[in-house]
Amino acid sequence: MRVVKVGGSIQKDEKDYELILEKIRKYSSDSSFNKNIVVTSAIKNVTNQLLEAINQTDKSVDIISDIYDRHIRLLSKLVDGIEFERAFKNLSKLADELYKVAWSIRVLDEVTPKVRDYILSFGERLAVIVLSAYLDSNKLNVGYLPEPPLITDENFGEANVLLPESTDYLTKKLEEINKPITVIPGFIGISKSHKFTTIGRGGSDYTATLIGKLLNAKEVRLITEVPGIMTADPKKINNAITIPRLSLEEAIELSQLGAKRLHPRTFDPIFGSNMKVIIEGLYEEGDTVIEGLCTPNDLLKGVTMNDNLKLVTIESTRIVGKIGSAATITTEVKNANVNIVAISQPASETVIQLVVNNEDSERMMKRLNQLDTLIKEVEVEDVGAISIVGCGLRNKEISSKVLTRASAFNPLFISRGLKGVSITFISNKRESEQLAKDLHEVVLEWSTK
Repeated sequence: MRVVKVGGSIQKDEKDYELILEKIRKYSSDSSFNKNIVVTSAIKNVTNQLLEAINQTDKSVDIISDIYDRHIRLLSKLVDGIEFERAFKNLSKLADELYKVAWSIRVLDEVTPKVRDYILSFGERLAVIVLSAYLDSNKLNVGYLPEPPLITDENFGEANVLLPESTDYLTKKLEEINKPITVIPGFIGISKSHKFTTIGRGGSDYTATLIGKLLNAKEVRLITEVPGIMTADPKKINNAITIPRLSLEEAIELSQLGAKRLHPRTFDPIFGSNMKVIIEGLYEEGDTVIEGLCTPNDLLKGVTMNDNLKLVTIESTRIVGKIGSAATITTEVKNANVNIVAISQPASETVIQLVVNNEDSERMMKRLNQLDTLIKEVEVEDVGAISIVGCGLRNKEISSKVLTRASAFNPLFISRGLKGVSITFISNKRESEQLAKDLHEVVLEWSTK
């Protein structure tokens, strides 16, 4: 069995669907796999539109009308005849359901987490109907599941998948459909009490790998707009290239650090399995294979950069040797609903440094200013977080080369990631881009050895 995930950014026009059809047709003709499960995201920008409808309830009905019209226009360009009539009927039924919710939130001017997840579920459910109808109209033997494929708890917005229940539920559904190709929605689940849930933005990637594990699939293919994971963001570093292979540790670090905006849990299901994940492009040749743990052949793989950050430096002798002082500070940060991106404290305990997102810093400072009996001085500055990833960082020669190159920029602090396969440098924002470019040169040097 193979699982294929089709991203929403590559479902916007007829040309995209023609290329998707070529991919699915090629996979279905591969006799090594008896079944292909196609996991789809919502079509391009629909999830953002649904979020807009949730956040601007006075416009919700108009936004839903536009979403419905987009799907019908796309369907009419892709499908005709009896397949169009069937899909049109199913799209209209879902749209009527969504209109009722839109009118309700417009009147009440309130959206609970439960209702929010219910509204967001329509993006993937509508996409399933369009994609399955198109594949079916092109003589592929296709079935589809328009409802959530996973059973979850009711932690709306970031629901946790219940593995045994999901395995039983999905296996039963696929047996009922009994087709060599089945299209199902990503990102969404349903609780035991039949409430719609979501598993976080970008959750279609995680849906695909998790379903691969539940169904003992040999491979999972994630089809995106780019040809695999690259050594750096090509928009910022023009000599970035596709990474041919990543170990699981490297893939997890790159996804956590923001490469390709993968769901943080995308690669968790691969641990303890023989499944491999292939990230490939729709528009151009190239892919990245993710499987196994670090090997001696894994050296340096990539660089990521986040320059939308603030460094908050707290200096005070009052926190030295005082049990719970760091906890008091981080508790205030938590109470401000701020995520700490990175944290550092020397053995002298005289300084605590926190890295947070720009948009969170002002809210956090208001909380910290209340700790005037504990904190003596606080400084805030713009910084960047530049991370280099690769199993080779466990090698003294390679890590020394990286640290020597970075030392020219006098980073503010340094930290290591999961199992030593990444190093992150917090640097002055003015120098962060050049530091990333310099470290990328080191990656290219060692990736070809």
